[in-house]
Amino acid sequence: MNNKILTILTLAFILFGTNACNDELEIVDPNRLSSEQFYENEAQAVAAVDAIYNALIIDGMYQRVTPIYDDGRGDELSCRSPWTFMTGFSSFTLPATDAALEIFWAGHYIMISRANQVLENIPQVEDIDEDLRGRLLGQAYFLRALAYFKLANTHDNAPLILETPKGAESFYPSNTEVNRSIIYEQVRLDLQEAIARLPLSYNDVTGADAGQEGRATKGAAQSLLGMTYLYEGNYSDALPLFREVVNSNQYALADNYFDLFSQDPAVEQSNPGRIFWAEFTTSENAEFNWGGDPNVNWRQFLALTPTYSVGDFFDFFPTEFLYNEMRKELTVDGTLDPRYHATILSYEPEEGYTTAYGVDWFERGFGENDYYIKKYTNAVNGTDAFTSGFNYHIIRYADVLLLYAECLANSGNIAEAASYVQQVRDRANLPDREAEFAAYSLDQFMDQLEHERIMELAIEGKRWYDIKRWGLLENAAELEELQSHDFEFNTYSEGKDILPIPQTELDRNPNLVGNSAN
Repeated sequence: MNNKILTILTLAFILFGTNACNDELEIVDPNRLSSEQFYENEAQAVAAVDAIYNALIIDGMYQRVTPIYDDGRGDELSCRSPWTFMTGFSSFTLPATDAALEIFWAGHYIMISRANQVLENIPQVEDIDEDLRGRLLGQAYFLRALAYFKLANTHDNAPLILETPKGAESFYPSNTEVNRSIIYEQVRLDLQEAIARLPLSYNDVTGADAGQEGRATKGAAQSLLGMTYLYEGNYSDALPLFREVVNSNQYALADNYFDLFSQDPAVEQSNPGRIFWAEFTTSENAEFNWGGDPNVNWRQFLALTPTYSVGDFFDFFPTEFLYNEMRKELTVDGTLDPRYHATILSYEPEEGYTTAYGVDWFERGFGENDYYIKKYTNAVNGTDAFTSGFNYHIIRYADVLLLYAECLANSGNIAEAASYVQQVRDRANLPDREAEFAAYSLDQFMDQLEHERIMELAIEGKRWYDIKRWGLLENAAELEELQSHDFEFNTYSEGKDILPIPQTELDRNPNLVGNSAN
């Protein structure tokens, strides 16, 4: 993959095969081979798996819609977009008839379709190293699990499609017997298959994938499986998975938090805390990677950047709650937490922050008390947002450490949990409060952990799922507090924690039913 998974361009393949009635009409397009014409050798098997990764960088996945779904529904950001799709999902009022619902839905099923094809066909490839075959299958299981994990959390009863359609009936899958728990069970099965096949690192393998960055690892699969258990409140089964990741010696916290959000490939590749991510580049190629078949003209940019940048679309802004929460505790040097400066753009002359987008703060037209999103934006130097090359973190080590601490605390070991929380705080140069946290009750510790997760993971798509899995939406007092954080929770109602099945899908497929949001 030459450290850029998504530049493999034997991708326009295998999606649809055609059976002609007359041999004379069977004209082969070398750029769009059917599965019967593909999967003949090792190189094609590798390219087929690379095609699954390609889905990570399209609009329906991590280029834009998946991050804004996750951030927009939390209390860290509010929406100001003129696009009713964005204001609708952010305020829990999006109707099933909004056509843009298909963007996320289609992106995830593209990934699932490609994974299914790999899982069906790579076992039949004869000319391939057996260890490589296992790793390729492990990656397909992981990526299918990731797609279903997101679909379950977003739509609840998305249909489970585990093979390529073979006839009319399978083109119209039913979801009448499907719910989140059933999808989670499939996610667990896929991840167990992935864990059995994936290496800790590709530096220790031989073959076509040796030394390549960006491919799914055993640590990524263990982390996602731990999250799946945790999202169901199953601390006992999640704990050993996170422990294995922490004790694997494969990951560490980067020395500099700012390095997590760099567009410099050398800095990104040296980050010891990245576990799994979507890889974007600063290419200026002519065609945007919104979706469709990739080609040599794709620029592979992160569309989240213009979406969040006050200098571009400016569709979202930080809530006052997030602004105040991130200013609560100073470092041992008496300065704002460096994670604040990586997350929030504001005027802080005492600490040397007096510019925005490469120019003076006031020349930019901002007020002294204004604040905006900085994370994943070009707010530091004002580069072209449409060539944004930030890699988007899907799983990173600091999140695993904090989830591990949560499991330990809820399993009765608050003292050890406190050590992992302090490990994350140490990177931010915060006071050592490990002994204080170790003496907390479970409720006190969880309150502190909530703050620590906001500090470390703000505007990374995690807060919304913390809100959901901790039951804050079902607790009247907690919901009232969320409403005080973000006005968009004023229109939240029971069952709207998921998004509706797109009406266009319900119209196409007579076997689909809606969910509580429809």
